[in-house]
Amino acid sequence: MENQSTFNDLTAHLRMLLQSESYSSSTVKDMDFILKAFTAYMNANALDEYTPEIGECLIQYCEQELKVCPSRVSRAKVIVRKLNRLYQGLDGRDALWGDKTAVVNLPSSLSQSLDAYISYCRGNGNKQTTLHYKRWILSRFLDNLSALGCEDTGDISGKLIQKAFLQLSFSRYWERIAPFLRFLFEHGTLERDYSRLVQYRKKNDPQPTVYSTDEISAIEDSIDRTTPVGIRNYAIVLLLSRYGIRSCDIASLTFENVDFTDNRIHFIQQKTGEPWESELLPEAKEALLDYINKVRPEVAGCQQIFMTLVIPYTPMDYGAINTMVGALLRNAGIPINGRRHGSRAFRSSIASNMVNDNVSTEVVRRVLGHGTKHAIRHYARIDIQSMRLCPLAVPAPSGNFAELLSGKDGGSSV
Repeated sequence: MENQSTFNDLTAHLRMLLQSESYSSSTVKDMDFILKAFTAYMNANALDEYTPEIGECLIQYCEQELKVCPSRVSRAKVIVRKLNRLYQGLDGRDALWGDKTAVVNLPSSLSQSLDAYISYCRGNGNKQTTLHYKRWILSRFLDNLSALGCEDTGDISGKLIQKAFLQLSFSRYWERIAPFLRFLFEHGTLERDYSRLVQYRKKNDPQPTVYSTDEISAIEDSIDRTTPVGIRNYAIVLLLSRYGIRSCDIASLTFENVDFTDNRIHFIQQKTGEPWESELLPEAKEALLDYINKVRPEVAGCQQIFMTLVIPYTPMDYGAINTMVGALLRNAGIPINGRRHGSRAFRSSIASNMVNDNVSTEVVRRVLGHGTKHAIRHYARIDIQSMRLCPLAVPAPSGNFAELLSGKDGGSSV
């Protein structure tokens, strides 16, 4: 593309590229949130021309002034890198992916195996961006194998796989490499299944983040309900704290979903596709009506309840709700170090309070709108007190361990 330097031209072209690459809707929404924040900064500072130096200012604006969550700061950095490549005159995937677009020349056998796997993933519904990322990682891995003297899939061994993987210097790449190796084994290309050669496990939180009822009350009390933003945010927080509704469902809530006459709230959940319905509690009804009657801007043809409060008025997205929740937690003085501080934390907090009140996990599942009984396992981790009532007996030592204990008790050295 011809070199462009105006911010509006660059962002318009970037949006077109993102759409052409079939990014997931959640990723596009998240990027759109960052681009809107960038636009607000440019307008506020009367800036029209974009430069990489301004890109650094945009990142600082998101991090220091908007105080978005770390994941969104990372997203802002990614978008600035894409804008910089467009600014330098790159286009298409070169602009979107940078060095990830470099073509790796592989031996024929390795290249054919990679193509077969990518075709298999495409048939399983992987989006183009996911396929591109998988190809990029696996190409580097296979290139390392080739450099180690592996010119054919028949030459692949466990020792070579370990060496090639370690040269990548990033353990999370095994998430992509292991399924590829399993595919080769299941399709007869490899004689052994090497997918478990490297034991990699994602780091999981020991249990969901839970905020106490006192902390949730502190969050609600910290909201300034004399301002339009505070009135709107208070209504959103009550939907989170009283029902545990997902932020994506709150963002898409319309007037058809709330029956103020019969005091019911109902909608189809975006995540599960299952219907959800509950009584409209008095405090939630009062907060919603206060927002709708006093604050919500009138936008012709727009049915979404929750709107931004600056021109141009647009429906809020789930990312804005998550960012708002994080800001409220900090303003209320709630400790968030090592704890999740988005809207999802309200769901686990509700589950914890219900389980502690001896409400069955099946009822918890239905209240929160989970479509599968497997979700009950997630809440079982919260009920620490009940879990302590049913510990397993420690098994008697046996084998080498028993001999070790016996030798130690007898005073012999080991």
